[in-house]
Amino acid sequence: MSNPSSLSAEAAGEILLGHRHIPVGMEMPARERALAQRPGDEYVDFIDDVGVAMTLLPQNVGERVRVARISALERAKAAICAAQAKEAYGLEQDIIARHEDEGIYTENPNRGAGAEVALARKVAQRLGSSFISYSKSMIEHMPYTYNALERGELNEDRAMLLVRETNKLDPGVRELIDREIAGERGALEGVGDKQLLARAKKEVLAFSNKADMNNHADAMNKRRISVTPTPDGMMRVSGLLPVVQGVALKEALAKAAAKRRSAEDKRTDAQVMADFVVECVTGQQLASRPPLSVEVVMTDRCLMVGDSEPAFIKGYGTVSAEYARWMITGDRTGPDGENEAEAWVRRLYTAPVSGQLVAMDSEARILPQKLKELISIRDQFCRTPYCDAPIRHYDHVYQVARGGKTTEVNGDGRCVRCNQTKETSGWEEFVILGPRHTILIKTPSGQMYRAMAPPLPGTPESPPPGSTDSVVITSL
Repeated sequence: MSNPSSLSAEAAGEILLGHRHIPVGMEMPARERALAQRPGDEYVDFIDDVGVAMTLLPQNVGERVRVARISALERAKAAICAAQAKEAYGLEQDIIARHEDEGIYTENPNRGAGAEVALARKVAQRLGSSFISYSKSMIEHMPYTYNALERGELNEDRAMLLVRETNKLDPGVRELIDREIAGERGALEGVGDKQLLARAKKEVLAFSNKADMNNHADAMNKRRISVTPTPDGMMRVSGLLPVVQGVALKEALAKAAAKRRSAEDKRTDAQVMADFVVECVTGQQLASRPPLSVEVVMTDRCLMVGDSEPAFIKGYGTVSAEYARWMITGDRTGPDGENEAEAWVRRLYTAPVSGQLVAMDSEARILPQKLKELISIRDQFCRTPYCDAPIRHYDHVYQVARGGKTTEVNGDGRCVRCNQTKETSGWEEFVILGPRHTILIKTPSGQMYRAMAPPLPGTPESPPPGSTDSVVITSL
């Protein structure tokens, strides 16, 4: 009798759990796949044709057929999500292999993968990295969840929920929970988000409560407050606080609302609590009269003659012309002007057709503060397509080391992640002609994307062809 041969961890897992960890066809090393690939891929055309076909379904049908179609399309959506996860997983492996061959990014071999996936999915860059992480976890350690997604028993959101709830467990435990929850065909039919979440939590806590205890211990590190604009001219303040701090804040707000108020004070308890928070944080005596520095972009017609063209306020977004004028002049209807803020208004002028802000040049390598302020108003958000994150870094589109100049045209605003991604090997960016400030982005995989600055007040979404006033290509 011969001695038994040893098994790899993956092979042992397949025998014990009854599944494959890696999808069929991906056993070939990434380098070999890259060498074997053909110039084109007929499956891309096939996927595009399927997408077109979905828009051409005949409409001379009744309600029974429509319901059947909706159900079939939902299953197809789930299968496409599974296929997209597989492609994202494979792309990361390919990028890692290429970087290893080139001997670069040894400490972060998958650098740039998240950005490639995010641009391809038309989402913010941070979501590209999280999508790869989700795809890798599901394919390598939760194949039953993946199979349920392929069959349409799960949608992408619910598959992500299962991956997220188990992501802090040991791989072996994750695989057992995956089999328990999704291992039986049809077991997840009719299961909603809350029911699935409860089932996942129950299984996780049955195996280990370590993660749950760590979450409570980390509560102090996770505390945060955020202030975000809402569509109705307000700013939403939200946050997370540990239980002790949250209870203390709740009691302080309740005491502020319970204080005896004069008969002239018509505020509700909720309004009193909101004003109390503003006064405590800003140090103002009256929440209704904070000093206000307004960076507003509006046309002279809007400000002087009552035109209806909306304005743009840095830190909030687009507002109506009437509201912008109200902010600048104050509310004269209140008693003793109590709602009138102390306001400083910085006016910024745009070209009449393209909407390009007046440019400023500098010989300095680091962008001056005034130039940063100009760029922040021009770009409004991170300039990477689909990102929309707040601007944190101001940098050169075409790097100074390659001859780029410190000008408004060659400057842009980015979030931290996107600005760091620009330095990835093979990533190139240029300023090109366009109706507004336009950047051409070329990724290491050869994909091309165009990022155009949003239109400012007084300018159309799409200026007429040939309108290039104030538009210049960066001197390279």
